[in-house]
Amino acid sequence: METINGVSFEEYAAACGNLAQGMPEEKLLQVLQLEKPVWDETVDKWNVRLGELMTEDMNYATKYGELFANPKAGRFAGETTASNAGDLLHLAPDYDAYQKIFWHQSVAASHGVDPVTVLESYGIDLGKWGALNMHYMNYQNNLLDHTQPDYAEKFQYFQQIQDKWSNHFEAYYQDHKTDLAGDINF
Repeated sequence: METINGVSFEEYAAACGNLAQGMPEEKLLQVLQLEKPVWDETVDKWNVRLGELMTEDMNYATKYGELFANPKAGRFAGETTASNAGDLLHLAPDYDAYQKIFWHQSVAASHGVDPVTVLESYGIDLGKWGALNMHYMNYQNNLLDHTQPDYAEKFQYFQQIQDKWSNHFEAYYQDHKTDLAGDINF
């Protein structure tokens, strides 16, 4: 298995996921038994190598996403900073709740509202959002399997949920205007 400074692909993805989910960098360095300059070099080199790997095989992108969302791999297997599935599903217990949050932050962003702030209003940080995305993207892929006989019915269900929440938040933000250039002086 390929490593960079003793850190495998799986551990690199897990490290990034743990950082996104709130693990302090000092704890990450302790788990990996690396000094900060070595970790910084490892990040730079893995970023380059990850791009190369994904060019060769996009399955690396999928695997990275899975490890990022559930970062309990390698030396991070016993760590508890990252959220577990039960904690995450408490935040968005079903597909409708997930779509509500998805469309809220998406429409808010199109109206100049910081989508991270929207996620935080639901008690979700970027790491948890990434994990929820992985969970519900898998659900959505199964839901929209066009080879299944009930595909049309499931697609209609999917479309109704999307329309419900996108329309709701478009109406909610219709009068919201943000002047993104108001504080720029030339």
